[in-house]
Amino acid sequence: MMPRLNGQMVAGAVIPLGTAALLALIAPQFVWDIKLGDRPILTLWAGMTIASAIFTLWVWLVSRANHDAQPTRWTVAIILGVGLIARALILPTTPILEDDFYRYQWDGAVTAAGQNPYRYPPARFVTAPAIEGLLAATGVKPTPPPPGYQALAKAGRSTLLRVNNPHVATIYPPLAQLGFAAGHTLTPWRLTGWRIVVLGAELLTVALLIGALRAGGLPMIWSAVYWWHPLALKELTNSAHMDALLLPFLAGTLWAVLAQRTRLIALAVAGAAAVKLWPLVILPALLRRTRGAVVLGVAAAMGAMVLIAPQLAALSADAGLSRYAADWERNALAFPALVALISPFASDPAAIVRLVVAAVIIGWVVQCWRRDATAPADRIRAAATAVLLLILLSPTGYPWYVLWLAPFAVLQPRLPVLVVMAAATGYYFDFWAQIQDEPDRWRWIAPLLSAGPAWLALAVERYRKTRP
Repeated sequence: MMPRLNGQMVAGAVIPLGTAALLALIAPQFVWDIKLGDRPILTLWAGMTIASAIFTLWVWLVSRANHDAQPTRWTVAIILGVGLIARALILPTTPILEDDFYRYQWDGAVTAAGQNPYRYPPARFVTAPAIEGLLAATGVKPTPPPPGYQALAKAGRSTLLRVNNPHVATIYPPLAQLGFAAGHTLTPWRLTGWRIVVLGAELLTVALLIGALRAGGLPMIWSAVYWWHPLALKELTNSAHMDALLLPFLAGTLWAVLAQRTRLIALAVAGAAAVKLWPLVILPALLRRTRGAVVLGVAAAMGAMVLIAPQLAALSADAGLSRYAADWERNALAFPALVALISPFASDPAAIVRLVVAAVIIGWVVQCWRRDATAPADRIRAAATAVLLLILLSPTGYPWYVLWLAPFAVLQPRLPVLVVMAAATGYYFDFWAQIQDEPDRWRWIAPLLSAGPAWLALAVERYRKTRP
């Protein structure tokens, strides 16, 4: 077994290191001032797609090999070391095709200054022709910065000018704001501090996943499914998406499920909901159907509400959370198809489809709760399916959302989960479509590339499960 494992490790290690080298090589061509049409978008898309596909094949082969759950001394060390080397190569690079971190920087500065990040949209604090035009189009009037914000607006002007959707107040819950504030405290108005926070969250995630693998008696080599994945390297290390803060809570939740620590499940899910709201939905699928579990579920929901109270207190029709829930659509396959299907019969088909999607996911979770699965693996699988449905049916299909499935993929390398993580690179193709003469002719390709293979993999899994 040892030589075969050694060969598999070497073959797998080439993929994250090659991905890191690719990202480091092309990142200088994605600086802010370079026009979209002059950036190597197809190189990024092709390179990431090939790397993700090869890595998925490697994971599929490794997950079906007969590895001992007790690792040798070097197994975990090599996995961690290779992932850290890949991240070290990427950390100094320019974020590729992303600008969300400017919002994180502004939110972090506001929070670190003791102000309320949910109160004002960033466009209130900067004057520029493009910003003023956006304000006029959205009905927001420019006003002088209120007391307490003048120094922030002056120091963060260059950041404010690059925040996307600046007319909308922040969408990110309070625990995420604390992470942004930590990044700002480390290196004000620079990305380095926030990247340190992201790396810390990633290290905590992989440590918890290793603990979960040990608790479940599973092979330690499976930790590479997250730590070496090309998508994690691009979207977390390079692009610095805040979803890195969610992953430790999800990994901790799954560890608690395998260790049969019910109270910790509720606590971890409550914390996850204070970074992203959706984990509350999957909590029933993770708990046994007992009276004590019901009490813990209610307590977790109440705890999450307390943690996100500052955001809820500022909720309005123009708040970031409200606008996202009502309006956001990007790189989705099933959602626009359903909207088009019912458009002849409804005045607001998008709102109806949003309700249908919510009903489908909640219905699945309720069904899992009623089954009352006793085996931790069954509950993890049920929760993973709920997250997969959320991603595939959502009106927004961002690749960093797909990383919500990474902790589940480590513990259960299922075909649909692995495929959706690999296919998420199709999103990058949309940026190439945007610069074509007739972009609408190409817009359907990126959603199809991103979600189509996952739907096919789900169908294959379902067929294999039901056949005699």
